[in-house]
Amino acid sequence: MNKLFKIALLIATLNISAFAETNSITAAIDAGYTSSYLVNNLVQAKDAAVAGVTLGKTYAGVDFSLKGQYLPIASGTDSSHWGLGAGKSFEVLKELSVRTDAGVTRHQTGQALIQNYTEVNARVALENSFFVPYVKGIYNVELEQSGATVGMEKRFSLYEFNFTPAVEYTMLTDAKSYAAKLAISRNIWKNLDAFTEVAYIKNDFSTSNVNFALKEFDGLVGTGGLRWTF
Repeated sequence: MNKLFKIALLIATLNISAFAETNSITAAIDAGYTSSYLVNNLVQAKDAAVAGVTLGKTYAGVDFSLKGQYLPIASGTDSSHWGLGAGKSFEVLKELSVRTDAGVTRHQTGQALIQNYTEVNARVALENSFFVPYVKGIYNVELEQSGATVGMEKRFSLYEFNFTPAVEYTMLTDAKSYAAKLAISRNIWKNLDAFTEVAYIKNDFSTSNVNFALKEFDGLVGTGGLRWTF
């Protein structure tokens, strides 16, 4: 990523608040650190700072989103991930709804071992006040990897902390992954939240001719940071 793009990204971030207020959209910026940057529970970068921006707007009952993340993963090498999404909830019963989401994300990996690629995905979740099961279909165009993730999560609050434990199983063309995650967040001042996630990830794939991950991973991943919501 060249210097001109970095300057443009900074200017855009500084103007998010004014843009959100004048266009009736939701917006958030975040910054933090991750021991392993994951895409579909596969390691795409190690030991990296992460900065992100999210814009959202609801129109005619459909939630639209634009998301971006930037990682300065090494000297002179950057990684960025940009996605567009749309989703809608359909009420089935009073406390039960079906949530559908679809999106496309461009991954500029910045890694010699992983080529840049575009991912198309669709997710269906059964939203309720207990456990939320979900399934996500995945197709990575240039990597020729396709498959699905099935999982279940639970959202609850306790002593002003928000918790989201989850378990997932992902099967792609040439890889399988198992994951157990716990995400925690808490408001600490006005619109400022602190967040963290700890995950145990276990990959299972042949280590020969791999173009979708840095390595086969079996261990803990930690992520933490701050998020400001406008």
